[in-house]
Amino acid sequence: MLTELHSKQDEKDVIKRWFQDDYFDLFTWQDYNGTITGFQLCYERLGDERVLSWDWQRGFGHHRVDDGEASPHKNMSPIFVRNGGFSYQEVMPKFVKSSDKISQAISLFILEKINEYVQVHQKG
Repeated sequence: MLTELHSKQDEKDVIKRWFQDDYFDLFTWQDYNGTITGFQLCYERLGDERVLSWDWQRGFGHHRVDDGEASPHKNMSPIFVRNGGFSYQEVMPKFVKSSDKISQAISLFILEKINEYVQVHQKG
């Protein structure tokens, strides 16, 4: 189950929240009215981590997270790299179950955006 680990004012008029469980990291950016202005849903975080992101200015993105740990002698920062299709059939039911204990407004918003992403980016 997703639980909130941290909440802080990230930028002027923006609150960043971090939720986590064994499979997901969810970061949301919200204004003081509670409106979500962006999110990053990181999934399969202990394996082949990928991220579905959205913000109101840039729209959607989907990437694999390269953890930068290719060599034990060099520790690099994680970066986003291009990735293939979003694993809807795997992620959606897990998110529904994992988000049961977080704010329903946040959960429903993320679910709507997941469905919107799939409709727009994975036709055919």
